Amino acid sequence: MNNEPVAWMSSVGGEFVYVGYEPAEGYLAIPLYTHPAKELHLSLQKNKETGELLAVTYTDDEHRIVEVLWQKPPAKTLTDEEIMVLYEEYIETQYASESNVLGFGRAILRKAQEK
Repeated sequence: MNNEPVAWMSSVGGEFVYVGYEPAEGYLAIPLYTHPAKELHLSLQKNKETGELLAVTYTDDEHRIVEVLWQKPPAKTLTDEEIMVLYEEYIETQYASESNVLGFGRAILRKAQEK
């Protein structure tokens, strides 16, 4: 890393002003340096068992997550009570039979999507 100043500031009238790439003559000159930027890496966060993609993130050189770009949304679920209420509503409006089990399953999924 180059340890030379990249620009200079000076105190003029009690305020600091940018003066350029060379120090101003006759004024108190303050050197300005650059800071090495940390490099970011695109990272895919996956489930170790299934390989399912859970998130896409930026990580730094120490593998710490800096920013989450995308994250899998949480699963939508219904409580047992919500399912029972839905079942009672479904039975009242539909003829209950084994062939309607799929219809009830679809009704549960529709309700979960509404959450």
